[in-house]
Amino acid sequence: MKTIGFINWKGGVGKTSISTNMAYALSEGWDAKILFVDNDKQGNASSWFNADCEHTLTDILLNNATAKEIIQKTRYANIDLIAADADLLDANFTVLKNQTKRQDNILKNALEEVKNEYDICIIDNPPDSNITVLNAMEAADDIIAVSTIDRYSLNGIYQLQNEIDNYNELLGLKIAVKGVLLNRFTSTVQSYAAIDKLETSGFHVFDTHIREVRSTKNQLEIAINSGKSIYETVPNCAFARDLIKFIEKLIGAL
Repeated sequence: MKTIGFINWKGGVGKTSISTNMAYALSEGWDAKILFVDNDKQGNASSWFNADCEHTLTDILLNNATAKEIIQKTRYANIDLIAADADLLDANFTVLKNQTKRQDNILKNALEEVKNEYDICIIDNPPDSNITVLNAMEAADDIIAVSTIDRYSLNGIYQLQNEIDNYNELLGLKIAVKGVLLNRFTSTVQSYAAIDKLETSGFHVFDTHIREVRSTKNQLEIAINSGKSIYETVPNCAFARDLIKFIEKLIGAL
């Protein structure tokens, strides 16, 4: 099982839309068996999957539950889910206070027992710096930072890297961002200047971007509100086609 985490300290950059639609595309187009982990206390991905939130990621982090006990089926035959809800907020404080065991690799250890049952695990992370995000980053083989071109989103990437550097130094870890996926991209001088700055700062910027097209926002909202992926509603829209291009290159590099 290859584990991919989507992250940015800035919210509203499209992490959940990208991760959920990527899960669907991989499960249908590549016939891949997917485990989706919702690591965001808002639980938007869990809601999209119509999850039963009686048992969630919190049970793994706090109650020694196994992954097999928490994983649930979704409406898609090839996608299973570890759901999230607002209890993750309390989990962060409780796990931090627990001094009886190592706190940063609980999720990684839990996923070990199911690693031979799935092809790809996708983790959708919140725009936070907390112990559950550290757990997700340790569990991930590849961390993909999702960003728009605006200043605040880009600052979220730089802040994330500073935090990763701190974790690596303090805990002896080797966490690294595989690359930056630009969402809502427009071909402007400012956009390419932002790419140059990211690359000068040491980030790899994927050369496939998710373009900003006027109709995309409405198309994504329609898909989300209908409880479907973009590939079930408007499979030929710019977002859908660009995401497929990104997946093709990412899979080729895994």
